[in-house]
Amino acid sequence: MFYGVDIGGSKIALAVFDEQCEERERAVYITPQTTYFALIQLVCEWIIDADKRWQSQGRVGVGFPGIKDAQGRLLAPNVPVIHGQYLQQDLQQRLARTVYADNDANCFLISEYHDGAAASAKLALAITLGTGIGGALIHEGKLVNSRRGGSAEFGHGAMNAGLLARYPQLPLFSCGCGLLGCLETYASGTGLARLYQHINQATPNDALLGPAIITAWQDGDSSACRVMSLYFDVLASGLGGLMTQLDPDLVVLGGGLSDEDWLYEELNARIPEYLMRNVTPAPLIPPVFGGSGGVRGAALLAKRAA
Repeated sequence: MFYGVDIGGSKIALAVFDEQCEERERAVYITPQTTYFALIQLVCEWIIDADKRWQSQGRVGVGFPGIKDAQGRLLAPNVPVIHGQYLQQDLQQRLARTVYADNDANCFLISEYHDGAAASAKLALAITLGTGIGGALIHEGKLVNSRRGGSAEFGHGAMNAGLLARYPQLPLFSCGCGLLGCLETYASGTGLARLYQHINQATPNDALLGPAIITAWQDGDSSACRVMSLYFDVLASGLGGLMTQLDPDLVVLGGGLSDEDWLYEELNARIPEYLMRNVTPAPLIPPVFGGSGGVRGAALLAKRAA
């Protein structure tokens, strides 16, 4: 059996897959925010219990948001509880087995390449929309990557200058990575809430979170409509820049919004404005295995290694 673990800023998904990569069970927990030990304990207890349920010592793959430094320490500013920790090594020691680990967007794209939306692509780009923004590239079945697994951190790319000129009052938000004006500080779930607070000059107590902003937009609220229009422009500018620079065969979106038809309608209408003249945008497509397919890709890390 193969176990996938997908660690996010708000939740952890764990799932069991068989030899045919069919999902046999899944559990979702709130990501512990207090101590690293609590997170390690949660993951290890679930895996050990799964071993008992399936009478097998499963192979383990883990997806995480961020990269590893040369010593294997995680750089994951969007998940402070694992930032600076040696997650892979600690899990291996506790579980007494090899643990495979990679960036969560890489895991998501691995899943979509294996019988998913990116299966036919020579060069596929994935963008995941969550607490942060993740990115991944796969070329002829192999991830485009460095030893640290940080080759596609597109969420930490700079904002489009033309977009900033159009919205001159838009501030350069500080990013947890240490840079200013990263794409994910505007176009992630937390970025959407930040845009609402800025545009409406709302206090933290009055500000809305992403799901509430989307609901208000769908209900026709004028403030939410202004925010969502800016959000779509920001995301379209980022995608347009990546399409221009990388020329992928397709772009597959992940994360909670990736199943929403309106997201593709809005982005497809805006992306051409951020491309070179007479360039056709790459197809923007939803995932086959859902926005949370990273847990399947994490299990595929272990299966591919086996």
